[in-house]
Amino acid sequence: MYPKKVEGGISIEGILFESDNVRKAYDLASKSHEGQVRKSGEPYFNHCVEVAKIIRNEWGITNDEYLNAGLLHDSVEDTSVTIEYIRGEFGNEVADLVEGVTKLTEGSDKDTLAKVLSKTYLNPGVAVIKLADRLHNMRTLGSMSREKQIAKSSETVEVYTKLAESLGIWQVKIELEDLCFKYLEPENYEETKHQVDGDKRNEHLFINYVKSGLEQMLSENGFEGKIEPRKNGYRAIKRKQRKMAMLGKCNPDSYLEINDLISLRVKVKTIDDCYHFLRILHENFGDKVDFDRYDEFIGANRRINGYEAIQTTLSFLHGPVEVAIVTEEMEDFNKWGVVNLIKIGSPDLKDYVLKMVFTPSGNLRFMSRGATGVDFAALVNPRILAEAEYIMVDGKKCPVSTVLPNASTVEVVVLEGTRRAPLPGLEEYCMPQTRKLIQEQRMQEKRDGLIQSGKKMMEVILTPRGLLDLSDLGEIIKPILFNFGCQGVDDLHFMIGNGSIRAVELEKELDRSRITKNDLGLTTIKLTGKDHPGILIDVAKMVSRTGSNITHIEEKNQNDTFILRIIIKGLRTDQEKMLRKKLGKDIRFDETVVV
Repeated sequence: MYPKKVEGGISIEGILFESDNVRKAYDLASKSHEGQVRKSGEPYFNHCVEVAKIIRNEWGITNDEYLNAGLLHDSVEDTSVTIEYIRGEFGNEVADLVEGVTKLTEGSDKDTLAKVLSKTYLNPGVAVIKLADRLHNMRTLGSMSREKQIAKSSETVEVYTKLAESLGIWQVKIELEDLCFKYLEPENYEETKHQVDGDKRNEHLFINYVKSGLEQMLSENGFEGKIEPRKNGYRAIKRKQRKMAMLGKCNPDSYLEINDLISLRVKVKTIDDCYHFLRILHENFGDKVDFDRYDEFIGANRRINGYEAIQTTLSFLHGPVEVAIVTEEMEDFNKWGVVNLIKIGSPDLKDYVLKMVFTPSGNLRFMSRGATGVDFAALVNPRILAEAEYIMVDGKKCPVSTVLPNASTVEVVVLEGTRRAPLPGLEEYCMPQTRKLIQEQRMQEKRDGLIQSGKKMMEVILTPRGLLDLSDLGEIIKPILFNFGCQGVDDLHFMIGNGSIRAVELEKELDRSRITKNDLGLTTIKLTGKDHPGILIDVAKMVSRTGSNITHIEEKNQNDTFILRIIIKGLRTDQEKMLRKKLGKDIRFDETVVV
């Protein structure tokens, strides 16, 4: 590997660089890493060249400082080269970039790193070099041990995918996420990939049909523009499916309701054109527009990481498809974020400076300068956000609304017990993406409450029928769920709880389906109490003496407390009374129900 003169600049490994300055950085990095090898056995310097290739060839950054920093990013950490030497040979910008990447290196002493970082925020340029470094490491992770693959992937998905998202670098975020998904959940990854790739919306015929229809609308209405299909990442799709399933908005085994499995990007000249085309789109596809999935991330309402677009959803027989209307400038940033700002030399780069916050275990998190304890809790885990009471900042107790100091160590102290959504009013003290998460959690909390209300109301209806829970009937309940337009029993509970289905309607449907005590011949026993060994065996023996059959058992244990539900077929009324009496006298049970 050695650079050679070609027309227009210097060629390194087949990649064209425009400056002799890069040759000097190449020579220094090559000599400083001489004799070092990676786990795969290849020369370590190959990694430095590949990082420079990512920056130059894949991301289009031709700035000498970034190419030099890419080549030299590991020199200070792994060799005898010093920052002072790099500063003298290549200038302050290259030295600052290399020094910043070096400080972010794994294994850095947390206390030393915190002391250094407390004086400055994270330069977005440093983050770009580090992301290129991490991207190549993840692409070549196959040569590492399984243990290292999991550790590196876990760190990447927890830290670096979020860093890429914070800086608007969508392309890198998606690739890193999918690489992590492949190593962390290999079976789930393959299943998701198979299902998504096989989705009819990914077929060439379908994409061409929608794309050509949109192109015709552009042409017929005098727009200058083009249509670009964009596929979402497998991990992003899977995460969205799980979230929507939790909210009861989709089937957990299907991707049919995911609207951005593919996205058609309509690129026009001006913002006025965006709104003009939106009107025409809605006029032409009026019956297919899903107005519940319309978003306008324009101007002041753009996402915190700078993403801008008008997004609408069209529903086809194969499933919903997102159509995003953007200008060329918007889409360049949407895909590449600060990478695009670096390429065009934008002064807006300063708006993407980040602060760094440590977890108690020493893990690093990158956050916007205005981020608070609420944002930190959301970044660590949405469940922690819901249960957060206060935070400890460098050992000092603080409200969760506290704006976090740069390079501080933050611990979230949670409520003992469970809370579905955060304390009231926290929406005022966080970034927009956290506010959206809180709103989703409040919706889920409300839904859960209505489900519980619906369950209690349903128990009253089911008790005379020898049941306490419809799910105990297995396949028998499917026609009932279908008739009410429900995907699962919880959907039915929810609709009863919010009044969408009246008790009299459900009773009529149960009667029509012959779900009665006489027709089914079922008895349900529900027992609650402190856990003791042998309870299930004792109850089963008691039931067996009656000559009846146990058809279903549902058992839940939590904090040394059990809830046992047993469905029995063939009990006579006198046998029910006998079991109710015997079980009611058993001191192991706090609650006994026999219906």
